[in-house]
Amino acid sequence: MIQSSSKPNFWPAAVESAGANGAQAAPRVVPMSTRVPALPPQTFARAIPVMAPRETSVSGFLSILARHAKSIVLGTIATLALALAYLATAAPVYTASTTLFIDPRLKKVVSDEVTQGGFGSDLALVESQVSIIGSDAVLRRVVDKLQLDADPEFAPPQGSGLLSQLKALLIPRPPAPEPKLQAIESLSRNLKVKRAQKTYVVDVETSSVSPVKAARIAQAVVDAYLLDQTQAKQAEAKRANEQIDARLGQLREQVRRAETRADEFKKANKILTSEGGLVNEQQLTRLNGELSTARAFAAETKARLDQVNSALKAGASPDTLPDALRSGLVQRLREQYAQVARREAALLSQLQPRHPVLIEVRSQVAEIRSQIAAELKRIASSAQNEQQIAVNREREIAATLERAKDEVGRTNTAQIKLRELEQEVTASRELLRVFLGRAKELQEQQGIATADARVISPASVPNRPSKPLTWLILSIGLLSGLGLGIAQALVRDQMDDSVRSLAEIGRSTGLAQLAAIPRFEMSSLPALLRRRLTSHTGGVNAAQFSDLLTAIADARSTSAVAYRQSLLRLLSRLRVDNRPGQPFTVMLASARSGAGTSATALGLAYASALLGERVLLVDATSADTELSAIFAGSIKTDHVIVLDNRDHLASITTRDGRSGLSLLPIALADLRTFKNHQRRKLLAGLAALSENYDLVVIDAGALLDDESGAALIPSADRVVLVARSGETTNEDLNATLGLMDGARSKLAGVVLTMTDNNHA
Repeated sequence: MIQSSSKPNFWPAAVESAGANGAQAAPRVVPMSTRVPALPPQTFARAIPVMAPRETSVSGFLSILARHAKSIVLGTIATLALALAYLATAAPVYTASTTLFIDPRLKKVVSDEVTQGGFGSDLALVESQVSIIGSDAVLRRVVDKLQLDADPEFAPPQGSGLLSQLKALLIPRPPAPEPKLQAIESLSRNLKVKRAQKTYVVDVETSSVSPVKAARIAQAVVDAYLLDQTQAKQAEAKRANEQIDARLGQLREQVRRAETRADEFKKANKILTSEGGLVNEQQLTRLNGELSTARAFAAETKARLDQVNSALKAGASPDTLPDALRSGLVQRLREQYAQVARREAALLSQLQPRHPVLIEVRSQVAEIRSQIAAELKRIASSAQNEQQIAVNREREIAATLERAKDEVGRTNTAQIKLRELEQEVTASRELLRVFLGRAKELQEQQGIATADARVISPASVPNRPSKPLTWLILSIGLLSGLGLGIAQALVRDQMDDSVRSLAEIGRSTGLAQLAAIPRFEMSSLPALLRRRLTSHTGGVNAAQFSDLLTAIADARSTSAVAYRQSLLRLLSRLRVDNRPGQPFTVMLASARSGAGTSATALGLAYASALLGERVLLVDATSADTELSAIFAGSIKTDHVIVLDNRDHLASITTRDGRSGLSLLPIALADLRTFKNHQRRKLLAGLAALSENYDLVVIDAGALLDDESGAALIPSADRVVLVARSGETTNEDLNATLGLMDGARSKLAGVVLTMTDNNHA
């Protein structure tokens, strides 16, 4: 990694002296042997945007707020004043609260209640109790108990003052409402019933100008709800008892008739049961099993018969008979046949075919074959008899099974009706049993009905008003003021004409978007301290230049990866049209100073030099000679510089021995004073000097501040327009394009500097 002490060869003479002395007077440079006054150096930080703090979306938002801080503060103070005025004039309101627990558990006073207690786990039913508490039926009880219809707060009389009379003349006055209805409506507005989320706890809050009255009303609302719930249960139990008494006689007669019909139907259809099932169904199951067994045996006998017949027809050798045909006799004959066959084979190799011994052996073989065939015929006859018996048995069982199926079918058809009758009997008996049990319990349940809720926090007299809430009103005033101020700041910033992205520049100017160069933030503590110290010297900040060049040279540096990569991408895009073996000249220019043209030109040239190319950096910014002041510090103050031809330019060119980068400080000879013939000679000398280099980078500076740099446009192959994010305006860009109207064909595109990481 390149340390800060590892600087280019020309650095100690130029940069270190500038950083130590704060500012260095530029040498006097004379074009065409004419002396000009020395030019003061400019502040280097203004031209090196990569050293600005890294900007993020949050920092950009904060910068907008900082620019409009005054209007935001004034708006916030105004809304806070309105909030304080409201607090000073609003009447206090007191709120009392009580808490109910809606018990979801089933409370059984008797074994089987008529009116179900509890609400189970259905929160929707619990939520419905919130609406019941605020219903007119409950509130009417509260109005009657506390006589709120006579309270002016809840049933105010119609106004009889002058203002009310004038209002009645303009708007027809409606008829006076009933005091009780008016009180119920007022109480409903001052009542708030809410349930804690996913719980069975309900809070009841009532508001009044009197704290004592608020507590009394809250307690009265809870008492009225509990009483309403209890009376509703008692009335339900009473109605159920009356209905059950009228229904019991009918249910008894209904059970008797259902049992009689079921019994008569079973007798008529001969439906018999045994061991928990129908007799004909059990017989059908048994026959199915026997039929399966008979079919399996018939198939087995048929297969054996087929094997025997096949063996007889094919005249199979005893060695190839299937195992199913190998009885004891056949097995012995096969053994004899094997012995005689082996003997026959042995004799064939020793005796003539007509030898008596061989003839005897052959007769034995034939005899054994005939015995085996006779045994097979006997086996075939036996297998045929067995197969016939199995088939007859199968047919008999199948016929019996079909008859049983018909009987079961008729029984099943009858059972459909029987099941209906039995279900009717069962239902009638169960209904009668339930009604008898309910009838015995209703008398007890009517007198012991209880509510499914209880008070867990009684109402108490509030000791401080609930409205208006001072902190809430002030918070609303503060937040609304801040919100309006921030919205105003964002709108004003949106109307700002300065460019902030390459896409915006492309839409407004139509230029190609070459690169977005991000901010470069130093990561090392020594670099940050050096920047802090040199920023107070008031001169050129040469230490910042050291960090910039070090970041470009050190490929392992993680803090400047985006900056270094953006320069390399810009370089590759510019060299697309370069013809190999010929020098390529790029001019960088901006609309106004401070866009970072010098820093971009230096970074581009230095990055190309590190790649092994011969690079010449031309400082043509007469209004801002900081590059020449730093890197051409070896030129003495009394040194006369001549710019007539190539040799004159080469004599003032400085070269960095480490990177090979060369600098031509023609900015020291104020180009603004050049005549046309002088500029032509300078262009000719620069063209001749460029033949020695692969890449020539010209820093033309801010053309709207100093258009003398535009005189070098004829020597450039490509011109790059540099804009700074948040500073350069669309108007300045269009004015600069108008200044370069004759060189539109050379415009390669635009580079945006000082962008955040999102634009980089």
